[in-house]
Amino acid sequence: MTFPISASPTWRKAHGTLTAVALATSMLCAAHPARAQAQSSPSSDLASELQRRFDDQQAEIARYLANNPGVQREVLRDGAVYRIVRIGSDGQPIYIKNKGVTFNSRSNVESGQLIKADSLYPGGSLGVNITGQNMVVGVWEPGVPRATHELLAGKITIEANQLGSTTDSARNHATHVTGTIIGKTGITGNGASAQGIAYSASSRNWDSDNDTAEMYAAGLAVDGVQVSNHSYGYANDNTIPVWQFGAYDSESRAWDQVISSLVFYQPFVAAGNEQQANGNPSKGGYDLMTGASAAKNVVTVGAVNADKTMSDYSNWGPTDDGRLKPEIVARGTGINSATATSDTAYSGSASDSSGTSYATPAVTAGALLLQQYYRTRYAGNYMRSDTLRALMFGTAEDLGRPGPDHQFGWGLLNVQNAASAIKQRTTPYGQSNCTGSYLASELRGAIIDELSVNPNNNGAAACYRSLYARGGVPLVVNIAWNDDPGPEQTAAAPVDDTTSRVIYNFDIEVSELATGNTFRPWKIPDMAHRTDNATLSTAAFDDMGQNFKQVIIPNPVADTEYRVIFRKHSSSPAATKAMALVVTGTSISNARSEVRGTPAVTGTAQVGLTLTSSYSYWDFEEDIEGASTYRWVWATPAGRGVTRTTIAGATARSYTPVSNDLGKALQFCVTPVAAAGNTGAGTEVCSGSTLAVAAPAPVNASCGSSANSASTYLPAANLCLVGTAGVVSAGTRSWSWSCNGSGGGNAATCSAPFSSVATGSEVGAIQPAGNNNWQIRSANSGFVSPPASPPTGVSFPQGATKVVLDSGTPGSSTTVTLRFSSIPAGAQLYKYGKENGLGDTNKWFAYPATIDAQAGTVVYTLTDGQKGDNDWTANGVIDDPVALGIGLNGQVSGVPTLSAAAAWALSALLVVASMLPLRRRRACT
Repeated sequence: MTFPISASPTWRKAHGTLTAVALATSMLCAAHPARAQAQSSPSSDLASELQRRFDDQQAEIARYLANNPGVQREVLRDGAVYRIVRIGSDGQPIYIKNKGVTFNSRSNVESGQLIKADSLYPGGSLGVNITGQNMVVGVWEPGVPRATHELLAGKITIEANQLGSTTDSARNHATHVTGTIIGKTGITGNGASAQGIAYSASSRNWDSDNDTAEMYAAGLAVDGVQVSNHSYGYANDNTIPVWQFGAYDSESRAWDQVISSLVFYQPFVAAGNEQQANGNPSKGGYDLMTGASAAKNVVTVGAVNADKTMSDYSNWGPTDDGRLKPEIVARGTGINSATATSDTAYSGSASDSSGTSYATPAVTAGALLLQQYYRTRYAGNYMRSDTLRALMFGTAEDLGRPGPDHQFGWGLLNVQNAASAIKQRTTPYGQSNCTGSYLASELRGAIIDELSVNPNNNGAAACYRSLYARGGVPLVVNIAWNDDPGPEQTAAAPVDDTTSRVIYNFDIEVSELATGNTFRPWKIPDMAHRTDNATLSTAAFDDMGQNFKQVIIPNPVADTEYRVIFRKHSSSPAATKAMALVVTGTSISNARSEVRGTPAVTGTAQVGLTLTSSYSYWDFEEDIEGASTYRWVWATPAGRGVTRTTIAGATARSYTPVSNDLGKALQFCVTPVAAAGNTGAGTEVCSGSTLAVAAPAPVNASCGSSANSASTYLPAANLCLVGTAGVVSAGTRSWSWSCNGSGGGNAATCSAPFSSVATGSEVGAIQPAGNNNWQIRSANSGFVSPPASPPTGVSFPQGATKVVLDSGTPGSSTTVTLRFSSIPAGAQLYKYGKENGLGDTNKWFAYPATIDAQAGTVVYTLTDGQKGDNDWTANGVIDDPVALGIGLNGQVSGVPTLSAAAAWALSALLVVASMLPLRRRRACT
């Protein structure tokens, strides 16, 4: 849509919002079919009606201001912004204002503590970490907040075309309210105590001029707002005609249109601060609900002091038709939060530090945390708005008069109680069944159920749910529903017109089956009896006109069956109306642990590739997981199910398919077991089937980092980068091996050269036999310079080789192979050390060896503690240098030194040999 150049800012804002509604609706239907089915059908008629209503109001305001040039649309009175929101049926302007007053400040943190929101924080009593992560709250205000404030920076989105009040008061108020909900943690100084109650959440912010149309669009969107805050309302002074106090006017009706058209969206509205000075002074602080705060499906919030006493400013109900207002309270007195005067400004003890304006965001933040906890715990689902209300009202801390009253409503929000009910929620039972029973073995302490039962609208027919009480704590039964928009109340009706504005009238009673005793809901005092205590109904439909009902059995009998009975009044439409049921104080069975949802398997079903599993372990008593058992199975289709065949040995969270799995679909199955409490095996739950296991893809092998790296010893590590290494063999100059591919992939041929010897250009290597545990101590072995000069007439052209062997069996023998790229002809192996025992001196001496010059190998045997072992001790260590020697001038090296006896024998042999030719000569003469 394009805007005409001459279009006013208000026209641009209005038509931009209408476009947003249409866009949100189309996105919902196209991109999120599941959500579209869950919601009521998006209504373009309602969107258009809300927009026309806003346009008409703006036109009426423009005409009024034109006819009354002395009147301004927005004025500042006593620090509060008054802004004309529409023109009443009497032709006079109706003002809204923010709901803050002046008071000494305390902190957002203390406000959250009073409603026990910190029970959900890390280290809190519930043992969870719920602080608003990934949650978004909607905030409507006459002005918009300071987006750069240190408490809010990076956490808020100011929506387009928000042209509300730009006064300091309005901007301060919007900044303060938003900070109470989402103000970030970790700020120092004054900001430390201003941390928001849902401090990890973020916000979307609008001005309040066209709120209902924008609320409808925001609630419809795929990423729609679940809860929103509205700390503004009618001025409630003498600018408001008396008939409008307590009335269900066009504003009240429009808000119910929005809420009843959306399933999950819940607005929270400030009750107002005009208790002491207002336009309806004859009621003594009562009958002050106007506009949105008088709607049926909103949560209207009152304010208490830090000690839970009633504040001296919070407005009281009821509505003209006797509905309870406010419904709930929170601390509103003395709340330190951010203000808009600078990026580090806080309200402190300045103005706008108290009011229902600041109690309301505490409740809104609490609701946001409860929705997050519910969604985290129950597979990504939110509670419906009527369920959220039933939970919050039904677990509130009763204050003031016993039971509900028109000052405190149902009491102080108690996030810990509400969250405990979420934690103990029993698996829902047949939402559309008219009758049903929760077995004692199924109950976990609480019921949070969203029903679509539809008893006949004759006031007599009944649907029911049976359950069992825990005993020792009250059994509290609550129902709520989002009522359709009621008939609008106008100036033509009498003041305090008591005609009910509720369309659907349900009633409940609870029967104790063993005794026949019947327990009925509270009866809310009407306008004429507004200061009285609430009483109990004495008959069915004794309290018409409420869309929340509560029955309390103060002292239920443990493990006794109670039946909750639902009836629908004959004045109600015949069509089904969804209803929320919240019950606390049911029995708790020590159930076995469970797996929630279906386990998942990730990875590719292929031979050689690892599959991994995941699942959600669950235990109602919060016992941690113990020795759960796992198995992987072949899943063979059989009829509508599968036959599971256990894979032997596959009992871990992960599994790597082998060739036997080819062509078979696999499943992962888990049987949960708790570490404490009921440690019996739970029910086995299996994943869906994988695709049939495929053959491995061809993988070509490649050499590892050992390839081409000179090595003195047999390479053993990093042989292959990809593939499986074969046996390493030794040549005359290098080691060689192959890396084998898989799945038909190519092999790779790898090699590593021998290391350089001490002198010359040859290369060599050392290789021990693997017998008797002998190993080369590689850090001390290698090619070195000779430790002493060679024997006379001998040279060591390749230097010496130091060989240190360890880890062997003491006294045992081993064989060493030295490899050289070339061995001179006639070479002889020499060893250095003590040739004949420890008393000998170190020297070079010839040592027996098998030398193959052609193959380039020298093979010799060493025995621990014997000749060749320099320490002559059988200690599992052999430490001796060796060298290849040759005679000088190419002569054969290593002529052995003979013993005296051997020398005498050789001399005799030479004498005999010399005499033989002489004898022959003599014979011939």
